[in-house]
Amino acid sequence: MPLSLSDSVGAGCPNREADVRAVQAALKEAARLTLDARLDPGPVDGHCGVGTEGAIERFQRRLGMRRPDVRLDPDGTTLRRLDVLLAIDGVPMTFPFTHPAAFPFTGPGAGMRAFGSRRSGGRRAHAGIDLYFPDFTPILALADGVVTRGPYPFYLRTFAVEIDHGPFVARYGEIAPEEAWFVEAGDTVRRGQPIGRVGILTNNDGRRLGVPSMMLHLELYDKTETGKLTRAEGTSARDAFGVPFFRRRDLIDPTGFLHRATLPV
Repeated sequence: MPLSLSDSVGAGCPNREADVRAVQAALKEAARLTLDARLDPGPVDGHCGVGTEGAIERFQRRLGMRRPDVRLDPDGTTLRRLDVLLAIDGVPMTFPFTHPAAFPFTGPGAGMRAFGSRRSGGRRAHAGIDLYFPDFTPILALADGVVTRGPYPFYLRTFAVEIDHGPFVARYGEIAPEEAWFVEAGDTVRRGQPIGRVGILTNNDGRRLGVPSMMLHLELYDKTETGKLTRAEGTSARDAFGVPFFRRRDLIDPTGFLHRATLPV
C-alpha cells in the first residue's frame, strides 16, 4: 500500500513518530530493492536523526536531484517515487532469458554493462543494464503487460519494444529485426512470453560491432512521468553526480529487480 503520511518527514519537518517509522521502514525496503545499503536509515525507531535524514538525501540523489531538500512531503515527488519503487516489487517478475547472464551486469566486472556506467567519454550515463547473450537468443517478457510502442529502430540496426507492466514501463532494446514480429503495439503479453530475439549491432559498413557479446539492453521507468523515453539533455534524468542519461526523468535502475526475478519454468 502507498505510504500515508500525516505530515512531512526529514530535515526541519514535524517528524511525527508514526510518520518517521513508516518512512524508515520504506527506506529499508528501498535499500533491499536497489541493492544500495546507503539507503538504509538504521533502526526503525520513529526518531528522525542523521541516519534517516542521510538516507532520504541519498535516495533523492539517487533520483538525480541536484539539490536534495532532505524531506518527504505527503504529496511530494520524493514520496511518490518511493511509493512506486515499492509497488514495482509487488509485480511477479521473470528473468528475460531462460538462464542467467554469463557476464555480470552489476558489481565487480560489470563495467560497461552496468546501470550508470560512463559512456561518450563520460558525458553520458548508461540508462539501462546490458545482458550478454548469443545472437538471436529469445528474449522473454519480464511480467504481464501491454505493448505500448514498437518495434521501432533503436541502435545500430536493432529495434526496441516498450511494454507497460503496470507500475512500470520496460524498454527492451537491441532486438533483432524480424520478418514477422513476436509482438507489436497493442498486444497483451504474459510473463515469460517471447517478445523478440537478441539482435546484432551492425555498423554502417555492414560489419558487426566489436563487442564481447550481443545483448538485451533493458531500461525501466516508474511512470511518474509520461511521453517519449529518450530525451534531450535539458529534460533528462541525471545520476547522483549530475551526468545526464538522455532519458525521461522517471528512469530507474533495473538491477535489483533483475537480481530477484525468477528463472522461467
